[in-house]
Amino acid sequence: METSSHYSDSILNKLAASYPKTFTLEELTAVVIPPYNVLRTFKENIAAQRQNQAKILDALIALEDQRYIVLNPATDESCITLKGLIKINHTVLRN
Repeated sequence: METSSHYSDSILNKLAASYPKTFTLEELTAVVIPPYNVLRTFKENIAAQRQNQAKILDALIALEDQRYIVLNPATDESCITLKGLIKINHTVLRN
């Protein structure tokens, strides 16, 4: 199982790569966690998608609390902040 920090890093990487574009919760979930498993039924995939969205939303809220992103609660759109860009670029440069 993926950790919350893995989700956070994936989210920051995606937002940084597409700066200044914003992404909805659904778009980020599809990028960070693959949405479909052919071995599951449609109903199971919908349930898994909702669970995945909850995980991504938790990561987004944590990132917003740390001021790495701005999350618009009215539209569920997220964009990276300067602080988030610095964090992710520092991580990329360090590795």
